Amino acid sequence: MLRAPRQRDIPAWFARATDVESASLAGDPVPDDMSAGERWLARSRQRLADGKAIQWSIDRASEAIGTITLSFATDAKAAALGFVLARAHWGQGLGSEAAREVIRYAFETLALDQLTAEAVTRNVASLRILAKLGFKHVESFVDESDGEHCERFALDADAGTSLLASQA
Repeated sequence: MLRAPRQRDIPAWFARATDVESASLAGDPVPDDMSAGERWLARSRQRLADGKAIQWSIDRASEAIGTITLSFATDAKAAALGFVLARAHWGQGLGSEAAREVIRYAFETLALDQLTAEAVTRNVASLRILAKLGFKHVESFVDESDGEHCERFALDADAGTSLLASQA
């Protein structure tokens, strides 16, 4: 279900990224043309090479339906979790499933101490996923780049591994 992004994912990424509502809920700009997909993939690969992030494509039936990312803080024991799915796959539990696997990887393999996540307040589905996965609300804030009201969450390793064990 999770794998490294590939060149062939660019059309699916572009279709998701040009869905105005999906992009808005993810806090992403809407790209002008398909060449933005090349830049997206190059940036994903460079961030991995630089140790700044790990991004996975979320697959269903060999089709990239979204992405999920761990972006590492300057404190190497923490990371921010972010995910986005194409609209056709909303409400099917796929975001929760992908996030659960990345959380497991973050705590069990990378031995991180904490994960954080942010979502725009109107993105009720993402807020629900974060709550279901044990993230605790830390603060509400306004994103200065676009004026969106957002929520910030955190999940520490002890709570995360306990929750994952109980959901196994």
